[in-house]
Amino acid sequence: MKIGGAEITPAWVKAKAIKHFLPMGLVSALILGLAWPWPGKEISSWKIGDFRIVQTIDVIIIFFVSGMGMKTGDITAALTAYTSLAYGLVAILGITPLMGFLMVEIPFSPSEFSTGLALFCCVPTTLTSGVTLVTQAKGNTALALILTVGSNLLGVLTTPFMLTAVLGEADISLDATALLLKLVITIFIPLCIGKAFRENCSPVVDFTARNKVSLSILNNGCLIMVVWQTISRSQSTIVEQSAGRLFSMIAAGILLHCVYLALNGGATHVLKLPWNERKAVWLLTSQKTLPVAITVLSYLPEEDVGEHGLIAIPCIIGHLSQLFMDAYICSKWGEMADKEIAAAASALEAEEERAGEAASERIEIGESSKSIVDVAEVAMRLSCDIASENHTKALEAAGDQETVQ
Repeated sequence: MKIGGAEITPAWVKAKAIKHFLPMGLVSALILGLAWPWPGKEISSWKIGDFRIVQTIDVIIIFFVSGMGMKTGDITAALTAYTSLAYGLVAILGITPLMGFLMVEIPFSPSEFSTGLALFCCVPTTLTSGVTLVTQAKGNTALALILTVGSNLLGVLTTPFMLTAVLGEADISLDATALLLKLVITIFIPLCIGKAFRENCSPVVDFTARNKVSLSILNNGCLIMVVWQTISRSQSTIVEQSAGRLFSMIAAGILLHCVYLALNGGATHVLKLPWNERKAVWLLTSQKTLPVAITVLSYLPEEDVGEHGLIAIPCIIGHLSQLFMDAYICSKWGEMADKEIAAAASALEAEEERAGEAASERIEIGESSKSIVDVAEVAMRLSCDIASENHTKALEAAGDQETVQ
């Protein structure tokens, strides 16, 4: 059996499952959490103070593994792209979060949908999918990596205060300092510990290189677990929502990403960034991270912001929208880059062929010239031999004549 010209084999199925593990997992978490919420509710009820035990462990694993995968060489290589780096960080942490002030004013019913979109606007760029998509698009992967790492590290500091300002417009009160402390404990510290392990334990480097796919699945699996628990806790409220309300929120999430793409595409064009850098900046400044959004959400008091499950839905929809839209865009960019590379390779091959032909002609001319010289030398030697022979004969004839006389 074939699909799109590709034969369906176990290897093909495995490759597709790995490639689409996160979106399939998020959809599965939504379905399971809504159809059978009890397991997720039960696990979520295990707490130590304000921290949900399983959810906190999931978040710590996500950022610890992310820290182990951070390469210092890739980061330092991109530090010279000053303009791209500066605009990228300012856009991710300062410009795009301003859309949250608009999102929170949208009169959704329930109001948690507005809160969810506002929260999604305030978090940094994606942790893994952005770099992967930039690589697929043949963009500047090192720049994408440093924008990802830099914005998420700084975002731990900026997100609580930006979110407090945005939600303050909706009369929602948050303790930004307490939220910052929780993000430092569950995001910043695990990330730094993971990076320290990589720098000080050489087997970790080999381990992460050999198990890159498995670690990616582990990270995405932990994120899916967090989403599943969040949806399960709010199942009763979610199922009460009408299809019209859900579709209007989905449309808003898609429109939000389109606005980001248009805004950052125009800005990177005005800045005249090199195309490889522009692809990385354009993409990363237009995306938002679901893990950080869900982590922040888990620390927001439900009595102030509303049902966590309802707030999570816009974040999930926003993530899926940007994932599918940007995957298509990056595939087209990648195809364009492949065509350019192929054209350049063909031109180089043709140039080498022309150079080879010219060299062959020069060799043939050289060989012809050598042949002429060789013939001339032979003729010269023959001429000399004949002259010498004639001279000898003349001397002999003269000697004979003297003898006769």
